[in-house]
Amino acid sequence: MARILTCYYRPKPGGFCKRLFRGIDALLAEGHSVHYLAVEPFPIRHPECHFHRFPWPAGSTETLLFWALFHLFAPIQLLWISLRHSIQYAFTFGANYGLLLQPSRWLFKQPPAVFLRADTLENHEIKERPSWLIILERRLERWGLWRNRIWTVSRSLEQTIAHRHSGLRIESLATLPNEIPRCTATRRYPHQGLICGVVGVLEERKNQRLLLDCWRQLSQPPPLYCYGTGPGEMTLRLEAAGLPVEFMGWRHAKDIWSNIDILLFPSKHEGMPNAILEAIAYNVPVLASDIPPHREILGADNLLPLEVKHWTKRLSQYLKYPTRESHRLLESQIQASRHLRFNWEKHFVLAVTG
Repeated sequence: MARILTCYYRPKPGGFCKRLFRGIDALLAEGHSVHYLAVEPFPIRHPECHFHRFPWPAGSTETLLFWALFHLFAPIQLLWISLRHSIQYAFTFGANYGLLLQPSRWLFKQPPAVFLRADTLENHEIKERPSWLIILERRLERWGLWRNRIWTVSRSLEQTIAHRHSGLRIESLATLPNEIPRCTATRRYPHQGLICGVVGVLEERKNQRLLLDCWRQLSQPPPLYCYGTGPGEMTLRLEAAGLPVEFMGWRHAKDIWSNIDILLFPSKHEGMPNAILEAIAYNVPVLASDIPPHREILGADNLLPLEVKHWTKRLSQYLKYPTRESHRLLESQIQASRHLRFNWEKHFVLAVTG
């Protein structure tokens, strides 16, 4: 049994934490002991999963003061945990957390495994963050990757990191993609009238606004279910006024895929979205933006340029011939995603301890 350390500031909805918790569960299932630093406990109850509290109120973490103090004092606390519990391995999700483990790295059997699930710099650019923040984030990313073992969620992200940090001493750089989950539930299809769905955090990066613009141009727009919450929710609700759009909040996967007939995913940037992989698992057809990460998991028939006119035209065709278009999309995504059916937990444990 190995003693393993990780950290993440607090649990929250979304695919990021879902994958983090799955990784911890996989390590625990193999008999390892996991210690983690956070502001509040993760939703994992296991005698070998040990919570170490960072002393900060859980409800006030979205401030610059918190992040400044977290980056200043978390490395010291992680070093103390490593020494006190004789930690052997470490992993993190995100380069910033790899930076926090740098003072402890010399204690481990091997450098920490840092899992990158998206390009943070591109996300900042999409959100039009200040230039000083992007420059700082680039420096932090470089220090967080230095001499660590890096696992990216897609080949396109691996290539981006290799190009951005060429010459940086990195122990290893490889890809561990998300997998298509195993499921036993079946979806109801067809509905009495088609229902479209969009899944994810309601924010600029996910680009739900494109669908609202598209819905205004459709002659008879179908119901659109928006699953998720986020900083852009109020704006989207105002813009959706008068359209057949329902905001559903966060739901369990089985409550999503049994209630929609097609997933629409117009993101500007992604790592490897769990929502698309879950849709494939539940045999729900997908239309997504034509960006590099999506090309690794979907076929050409499933991809559209990020322009309203292309989405409007394709959805008009889908609404006119739903059975034909559904089969076309399903065949395309099944063929393209065959390589993503594997035991992710097994590969994750080997990535951390191998």
